[in-house]
Amino acid sequence: MRMDSGTLYDITNLIDMCRNEPVLDRQLKILLVINAMLPLTKKLHIPSFLTNDYVTRALHEIDKALKSGY
Repeated sequence: MRMDSGTLYDITNLIDMCRNEPVLDRQLKILLVINAMLPLTKKLHIPSFLTNDYVTRALHEIDKALKSGY
């Protein structure tokens, strides 16, 4: 399943917004929005206990997948 360029642009902007957000709770909310926009096969399994490190790694994995074209 390929995503349209508007969705890719939106996700890329949200990734940048999330990376620049200093508050973990707000980062999580943005990450959940990003995850909801991903195709079902690419959605993340988000654990119940989250850290800044997890959010950083998750954003990296999403960004890498977007750049590889899925």
